[in-house]
Amino acid sequence: AQSPDGQRLFVVNTPDNRLEIFDVGVGTLTKVGSVPVGLEPAAVAARSNGEVWVVNHLSDSVSVVDVATPSAARVVRTLLVGDEPRDIVFAGPGGTRAFITTAHRGQNTPLHANIQTILATEGLGRADVWVFDATDLGAALGGTPETIVTLFGDTPRALAVSPDGSRVYAAVFHSGNRTTAV
Repeated sequence: AQSPDGQRLFVVNTPDNRLEIFDVGVGTLTKVGSVPVGLEPAAVAARSNGEVWVVNHLSDSVSVVDVATPSAARVVRTLLVGDEPRDIVFAGPGGTRAFITTAHRGQNTPLHANIQTILATEGLGRADVWVFDATDLGAALGGTPETIVTLFGDTPRALAVSPDGSRVYAAVFHSGNRTTAV
C-alpha cells in the first residue's frame, strides 16, 4: 500500500511477520523501518500518512500501526476479528470505516455457538465482512466492530471500494455455485 501523499510504501513481509516501510524516491525505494505485527500478515492499507492497518491471516487479527516516525513504528492497537482475515479497505464518510473480510468461524466471532451446525446448515452464510469505525474502535481489548455483514459463500478474499467510497465490493473464493455477489 502507498501512503496517501505517495511518499511511503508499506509492504507485508509474510514469512517474517513484519510490516516493512520504504521511502519512495525518483526511481528508488529506501527501507526506513520495520515493525513486528501478527502472524502471516496478508494485506495492508494506509488510513493516513501516519497510520496503516495490517491484516494478520493466522493471528485472526488486525494490527493498527503508527508509522509517523518509520524508524520507531509500533503497533498501537490489535483488533480481533473472525477466522482467516484476508483483505482490508477504508470507505464510508471520510474513509473512516474499515472493512475486513473473514471466514464465518473462529474463536473471535460472536455470531454462533455451534460452528458444526452453522457449517452444515444450508442457506446460512459462511463469509463475513467486519466493519470498524476507525475513529472509535471501542473500549474492549480486541476492539468492537460496528457490525459484521454475513455473506453467502466461503473464504472471502479481495475487497474493492467504489470511487466515491459509498460502496464496498467483496469477492468470495468459494461461492458454492461459481457465482459472485455484487
